[in-house]
Amino acid sequence: MCESPESPALRAAYARYASRNPWFLSSQDYADGRVMSGEELISNRELIRMDFYRDVVRPFGLFRRLCAVAARRNDMVAYVATHRAEHQSAFRERHKSLLKSLLPHLSLALEQRWRFAEADQIAKALMRIIDQNGRATVLATRDGRIVFRNKAASESGDRLFGLRLNGDVLNAATPAEQKALYEAVEQVAGLESSDAQTAARVVTLSSPHAGQPPQVVVRPAGRVFLSDAALFRDLVTVTASSPWVDHDPCACPFARQFELTPAQSKVSALVFAGNTLPVIARTLRVSENTVRSHLKQIFQKTNTYGQMELVHRHARICINKL
Repeated sequence: MCESPESPALRAAYARYASRNPWFLSSQDYADGRVMSGEELISNRELIRMDFYRDVVRPFGLFRRLCAVAARRNDMVAYVATHRAEHQSAFRERHKSLLKSLLPHLSLALEQRWRFAEADQIAKALMRIIDQNGRATVLATRDGRIVFRNKAASESGDRLFGLRLNGDVLNAATPAEQKALYEAVEQVAGLESSDAQTAARVVTLSSPHAGQPPQVVVRPAGRVFLSDAALFRDLVTVTASSPWVDHDPCACPFARQFELTPAQSKVSALVFAGNTLPVIARTLRVSENTVRSHLKQIFQKTNTYGQMELVHRHARICINKL
């Protein structure tokens, strides 16, 4: 009687007799799929001699009972029961047969309800975890329609880490960036997400102010059924990236892979952060010619031919840091 009846008084009465309810003397009686009458559990003669009869059965008209076990999980039993008062006729075999024919449908409905509740609660838990992530993240379809955004993304308003929102659709600030963004989405949508380095793309965007140029990382999120379209859609996650934050040049996988010197690692990290050569020179307290020399050596070691290509190769290798 977990969710019915609606009577608060009957609920309270059942709770008082929880440990003394004669219909639940043995858990073995409640096998999954069983249909039984109250007399199969305790005779009417015995029942009427009990306090349970005086306080619960007679006041609420529960003398005659027909019960079916819809599901059982260890010591937890889900059942449905119907009752008649003492002056009413007893349940017959045809009533048991009817309830038995309905039981598979009731069990299926209950299983579906439990699975839906489980999926809903897990989804809410995952959403809370995502909301705790300080980086703005959205879940979008292949055509850029946003189906979810975390707390950080919601607080960004209509401007989202260098992207602009047109309603619930992602748009870049310029046609060139729009093309780059949707090419990245198209490349990863539908891919397996097990290998983050090969199944992710990085897009560098124009800086809305004079600060660091923002980057977004596009990753596959699997194929999901969307109820509004009644179809399965490939989804991607678009996450704001701040490569200049907590990106230690000495621990950088990119620097280790290409065996960059400490000075080259610092220059590479500052280029990755979107700094110009004069800014890098002032930061490292060296001349611009020294920066150019380091950069030339970095290009040779990494087989790149420009700062943008260097940034993208760096991002692909350090993708798990973004």
